[in-house]
Amino acid sequence: MQETLGDGYVVEANKEVSAVTGYIKEYFDLVVFYHDDAICGIEYMPKLAIPVYVFRFQDLFISRLRKVGLMYGILYGGDDEELYFWTRGEYTVKKFSFENAAIAINGNQKSGKRVNASDLLSDFMDLIPEKLNNKEQEIRELFTDNNLEYDEKSASMWLKSEYEDEFFRILINGKNNDDEFKHVCRYTTLNSLFLIMKEGNHVLCSITCMNDKGETSYADKYVSYGAFTNSSKSVQENNDCFILSCCNKRMLDNLTMWRLYGNDGKGVCLEYEVDQSKIDNNEFIFAPISYGNENRHSELDLIKGLRHWEKNGWHFELKRWYIWKHFFKSHLFKEEKEVRLLFVLNDKNHKKNDEVEWIMDSTHNIVSRIFKFNIAGGKLPLKLTKVIIGPKCPDQASNVDQFKYMNRQLNRIQDNIFNPAIIPSTIKDYR
Repeated sequence: MQETLGDGYVVEANKEVSAVTGYIKEYFDLVVFYHDDAICGIEYMPKLAIPVYVFRFQDLFISRLRKVGLMYGILYGGDDEELYFWTRGEYTVKKFSFENAAIAINGNQKSGKRVNASDLLSDFMDLIPEKLNNKEQEIRELFTDNNLEYDEKSASMWLKSEYEDEFFRILINGKNNDDEFKHVCRYTTLNSLFLIMKEGNHVLCSITCMNDKGETSYADKYVSYGAFTNSSKSVQENNDCFILSCCNKRMLDNLTMWRLYGNDGKGVCLEYEVDQSKIDNNEFIFAPISYGNENRHSELDLIKGLRHWEKNGWHFELKRWYIWKHFFKSHLFKEEKEVRLLFVLNDKNHKKNDEVEWIMDSTHNIVSRIFKFNIAGGKLPLKLTKVIIGPKCPDQASNVDQFKYMNRQLNRIQDNIFNPAIIPSTIKDYR
């Protein structure tokens, strides 16, 4: 081993290592010194062939290494090819080859030899579930050396932002140029329509005041991403992400949607035209929701595999997960056919103090933020083109006439005799 590590390294047997204070001492079967400083403790364990034995013993071994301030630790079982390696700051040992342990110690880092794109792709293709709707080839084309970033210090690798966004779009069938998403609709209350018309604003709520609180943690829970940790970072992310939940235009004036989201037919259905030129994945992300089935969620199975992948001490990160995790939902909501607009607030796009307001959410009694987009400003990628007044709306005919007149006075929605902006629902037998 000494020859492999090179000049400056010395390996000695049955050596005592002391902490800085000198009061705490530990003996190791082998100790690696670099210019007289102990940096790695090595223990020989013939039972390493049994993985359960390794993970029972590792806590005690790591504790001993920490007590005396060693940077690295190795559990060795006689196999020259593989051993278990620990780096300061880690909580577990990891299976390494002898070569990669030497590379890590030499480079004063957590990992061994860098994993190249072709090896990474080979591993990732094995993670893809059988039923992924023939997306394998598109995913394969993303994992190239030019598309990847590496950080030697943290032993992490990731796709560049534009390619990670493309990866998620492939997973959820959310191509920006898809004709199916040029128009969408949204169900809301009559009062929400009144406020849109009166104030001339579209309002997006932050994730913290969504109707279904489970939506914010579904994907995290599925892939084991620490969904239950409310860190300062996650709180900020939730308050800086604003959502407008729409649905496929095929759900326009739909009886089931009226019952679920149109205030039992007393509300309204809004139709929007989508301006794809305003969607750049930096401010606005617009895509359909990916739903699982009763037994599994194949797309999230792949994400889970990536999340737990490891080789030579390297791991793969999804830097944009905090955004794209909001485009996965349980199969229980599949009938919604939801298409979601997400607005991500940052210092570059937040210029007007009056765009953000704080409210006390009436549904959950949680203080939350909303973001207002002026209809005339044209920043929002959705343009309101039609309003359908619900089949059970109180005095439906009068409300249609009144909102028509209000629109002519305030000029919020384009209107003409051939394409009226405000119409009644065609459903006549809603009970």
